[in-house]
Amino acid sequence: MHTASIRLAACRLHLPAALACLTALMAACGGAIDADGKPAATRQAAAPSVITPLLDDEGRPSPTDPAATPSDPGAQTLARRYATAAQASQLEAALQNGVISVTVDSSPDASRAMELATLTVYGLQAAHNLDQQVPVLVRGTDLRLAAATVNRLGAEGYARVFLVVP
Repeated sequence: MHTASIRLAACRLHLPAALACLTALMAACGGAIDADGKPAATRQAAAPSVITPLLDDEGRPSPTDPAATPSDPGAQTLARRYATAAQASQLEAALQNGVISVTVDSSPDASRAMELATLTVYGLQAAHNLDQQVPVLVRGTDLRLAAATVNRLGAEGYARVFLVVP
């Protein structure tokens, strides 16, 4: 009987350490623990991020997100329509073939890169039987060159052209 008492006393000494280890393991594995060291009944979910759409319900361009405006004045467009990468992806997913996306190659020959991007827009417009009201998303590593392409497309009658900023 004396041996059993000693074992029980030893277990009582190790119980707090075992609980502390268990609590640490649950927290490390993503388990929520309340103030009493017990698993929490509910877990708060992370708030979903909200992406402002580029077009309103009637298809008109929404006001530009100030975070999407390029800080370089040379990369700003005449129409001042900019899109974040998330906004552009959202529009492409929603409209699929009802939006034109083009990337302006940052080659040493800027006029050739702009011409190729513009011709790509013309080709996609014709291939999908779209008018000049189609939303056009222009991307490029050189934002000044991409902005010049946006301005050119706007001058040629495209009404909803957005510069996609990284």
